[in-house]
Amino acid sequence: MYRFSADDTNVRTGGRSIFTDGVRYLDYTCSFIEFEFEGTKAEAELISDLTPSEDMFRAYMAVFINGETIPSKRIKLDTARDTYTLYSSDTPSRVKIRLMKISEAAFAKAGVAGISVEGELLPPPKPEHERRIEFIGDSITCGYGIDGVFEHDGFSTETENPIKGYAYKTALKCGAEFQYVSWSGIGVLSCWVEDTAEKPLDNWLLKDIYPYTDSGLENTLGKEGHENHTLWDFSSYKPQVIVFFDGTNDHSWTKRIPERCGDFAAAYSDMIDMIRKNNPDAYILCTYGIMDDPLKDVMIGVIGTKKAGGDDRIVYLPIPCQDEKNDGVAVDWHPSEKSHEKMSDLLSAEINDIFERMGI
Repeated sequence: MYRFSADDTNVRTGGRSIFTDGVRYLDYTCSFIEFEFEGTKAEAELISDLTPSEDMFRAYMAVFINGETIPSKRIKLDTARDTYTLYSSDTPSRVKIRLMKISEAAFAKAGVAGISVEGELLPPPKPEHERRIEFIGDSITCGYGIDGVFEHDGFSTETENPIKGYAYKTALKCGAEFQYVSWSGIGVLSCWVEDTAEKPLDNWLLKDIYPYTDSGLENTLGKEGHENHTLWDFSSYKPQVIVFFDGTNDHSWTKRIPERCGDFAAAYSDMIDMIRKNNPDAYILCTYGIMDDPLKDVMIGVIGTKKAGGDDRIVYLPIPCQDEKNDGVAVDWHPSEKSHEKMSDLLSAEINDIFERMGI
């Protein structure tokens, strides 16, 4: 078999990833590598840190063959290093493989230590679409709990399924490339806190991860502290549309308390400024509401101020709260696939209109 590394000369990457010491780390939700070969078999040597140690936090990968939108194989990384068959056939043919991480960055990491093919490796595939979307958000964007049931299943990466989530569905409906910057429990003012919390949980917010390629991964690799982290090259992926979906966890702290809501408004405004600074030409589509919408008016006020200040490429799209009776509820009261489907319908209609106005 011919073995090669997952560097940029051999594979196409999607999403933010880091290549170091011969390993391509895929960490963020739906980050992937893609390669093409002529032959009969492909294998990948995959590594994982297995932390936290509990089985419920293991990393999961998915394999897509020849443009599939639903993966033909799902791989649980339950050993520190192992070799997995991605594709096998008795008949030689031209095969395109996409290997995607479908568990989120908050838990176990995953790395591609090498790929082997029986056959000839071909040049990396080109992107399929001119349209590009970036999704920034929390557990809802990660696909938290979609494969589980409320009050029956607890959280695990096994029940996390972004392929059934609104972001992936929206990208498909828009015919767009995609990348995620999402983390369960995260906010702009505070991550999720218990009702008894006496202060916001603000040590790991969206502003702390967005400027970097993958701060969580580099902390795990021993490079702790942002001064040691790799800055993301915003020129390497220029989305025409950015979906910014956050605020659900912030409400666990703000609780409709005016002073706290004012603090949220300032933090939300600053996060939008960070997104705009790094993506001066993108449309920023702010959305919110699938689980609850107590901060909606605050967001609308912030966005109105941005518009009044001359930013004509920012919009707000409200999302109706989930219909628990008719659509079901996933783990920890998160939206079901039906709710994600409805949300993707609303978002894709808005985004397709934006793309059409842009002429792409």
